[in-house]
Amino acid sequence: MKSNMLNAYESAYNIACEKLSERNPEEISLNSNCVYDKSNNCILVPYMGEDYLINCKNGEVIRSIGNDPVKTTVKVLILHYLLHSVKRQPSGKLISFREVRGGGTNYYPTFYKRAILPLQKTFAKNSEKLILAGIKLNGESATYGDASVTMPIFSLVPVTYVIWQGDDEIPPSATILFDSNVSDYLSCEDIVIAASSGTYELMNVAKSL
Repeated sequence: MKSNMLNAYESAYNIACEKLSERNPEEISLNSNCVYDKSNNCILVPYMGEDYLINCKNGEVIRSIGNDPVKTTVKVLILHYLLHSVKRQPSGKLISFREVRGGGTNYYPTFYKRAILPLQKTFAKNSEKLILAGIKLNGESATYGDASVTMPIFSLVPVTYVIWQGDDEIPPSATILFDSNVSDYLSCEDIVIAASSGTYELMNVAKSL
């Protein structure tokens, strides 16, 4: 199963590389609110608190600082963001995943399992760490639930992670909120990957707090 998933991501990456090479990089950078370096034919993409350089000719994705390898899932997500984004700013209105255009309801079980459930299990009894971890990832505290933080997964894709601690009568819970225009930048399937990646980054940072 793992091998099949890796093969699927490798295939998705190769397809995205080909599509990127056929597109106008200046238009892509404008749509995605990223910076295009014409002299090097690359686009600088901020993702989850780090900057990545994308070669517009071959789709190569590297970190702007350091030599650590980039996971194929991250490469695919970054390229999909560049290819999918349209020239539109976030609305500022938050919606739940079920309200996302393009199949939020259909993808919800996977979204819940991969993004919400681990968020809830990790931070329900340590909600203060949610905010601290989010700030370390260039996020900002928000005003929802007992603790919440908004993280810029991409510059046009802010994602808000919310925890309710619960009490003796009400169990703890969590949710993840998106800008209502999120479908203009990522497909529904990619939104699941982006949100779950954010959850696991928060969890990893929280371990050191």
